[in-house]
Amino acid sequence: MAQLDARRIKKLKAGEKTGIAATVFCGAVLVYFAVGFALGRTSGNTAFLTVLWATAPALLVLGIAVSAYCNLKFGNELDKIIKEFVTETFVENAALMHPEKNSLSFFIEIFESGAEISVNGYKEKIIFDFSDFGKLSAVRKMTISKAITDRLNATFCRLSERGANYKSVDYREKVGSKKKAGKLVPIIAGGVPDKKAYKYYLKNK
Repeated sequence: MAQLDARRIKKLKAGEKTGIAATVFCGAVLVYFAVGFALGRTSGNTAFLTVLWATAPALLVLGIAVSAYCNLKFGNELDKIIKEFVTETFVENAALMHPEKNSLSFFIEIFESGAEISVNGYKEKIIFDFSDFGKLSAVRKMTISKAITDRLNATFCRLSERGANYKSVDYREKVGSKKKAGKLVPIIAGGVPDKKAYKYYLKNK
């Protein structure tokens, strides 16, 4: 059964928060420089301006470096965990995707702690439990959404490429508290892969 490593996620999220704090710090440095420069020019305090020019750029570079490092090391690793978990969950629930049907319509719903997919209105759903991430941020929900839709796109474009006969495959998704689902997104239409979906598949396979 697909499972998430709660301890590992907790450590990675702590590192990610450090990166977010560094980004906020960069913003504060820019404000400090802008206000300080205006005050220094107005008062004619050249000594203060000299200190400002010496410290602000160095602090900004430090903040950017920490933010970039944390994003690459921790943020990317969390995205990788999400992508792998989505793939594993799909594999374990392959039968619930009903690949034997020649017309499939997926409905994706993303909540505060996970996501679920229903197919053609069947009661059985594919469940993605991301509760180990805590309450999902808007950015995290987008990452999960992309991982799910990318996997659907890759799966059915690949099956079609290998000779599977599908009349139509598409999906809609509803994220968070939105009242309505998004527009219908085709993967296969009229028996052939949608041009946009297939181009994306070829680029990312």
